[in-house]
Amino acid sequence: MNVVESRRIRHLVVRADRGEELPTALVRALDEAEARAGSIRGIGTLEAAEIADTAHGSPPRSRRIETPVTVASLTGNVALEHGTTSVRLYVTLVRESELGVETFAGQLLWARALSLELVVTAFDDLLLARMDDERTGAPMLHAAPRSSAAAMRPPSPPPPASTPEPTQPRPVPLAAPVPGEAPQAIAPPTRPARHQVEAAEIYPETGDLVSHFHFGECEVLSSDGERIRLRQEKDGRVREVSLTMLKIESPTVDPASGKRHFKLARKH
Repeated sequence: MNVVESRRIRHLVVRADRGEELPTALVRALDEAEARAGSIRGIGTLEAAEIADTAHGSPPRSRRIETPVTVASLTGNVALEHGTTSVRLYVTLVRESELGVETFAGQLLWARALSLELVVTAFDDLLLARMDDERTGAPMLHAAPRSSAAAMRPPSPPPPASTPEPTQPRPVPLAAPVPGEAPQAIAPPTRPARHQVEAAEIYPETGDLVSHFHFGECEVLSSDGERIRLRQEKDGRVREVSLTMLKIESPTVDPASGKRHFKLARKH
């Protein structure tokens, strides 16, 4: 069992207006509030919903509900998945029908709000990431303090064992020294130094351009070597992603702007 304590929390009260869709609208609101780790609970009503029964194997069976339902219970969490903010929600829905009261329960895949109230408890000192579990293959939460976020990165392979250089023999004089002169010694020829280039990690910096595998073309607003904030060209939305979840290719120079351009791919 893994227990990580959070001591810096915020409580966000979120209201989803009629017609707003989950989880898209909620992820956008959490990104704007910079709340990317936390728990979610809520109550209200939905115009329509799609839920999945995840207890009967994979792929899960989903069911679409096209009539208004009451949200008797809604719980979930927010975490990073593939470097972007994602939410996972589980609901119990109730509606009145000709056969009596019907109840639906499962993972909420999509919904259109009628009147929905949510409370989000944000953990500002934790990093939550959803990663595939090695035993079950299902995505599970991995938590770590933000100060030790590097612990969630995959371990680097150990450096190869170095081969000790052979000991060079001491130079010896080739002729007897001449009286009054210092002995002259001819050093053996030295082997040329091996050319070693250590590739430095290059990260996108403020003002650079990137092509994100999910968000498309973006401009970098800020970067600290672990996380970057991006502004999408298509709609101006601001996204924050974790560099630990991305594969960063060597930059090129954009001919139009003269800025560096990075390609950010999903790390497998």
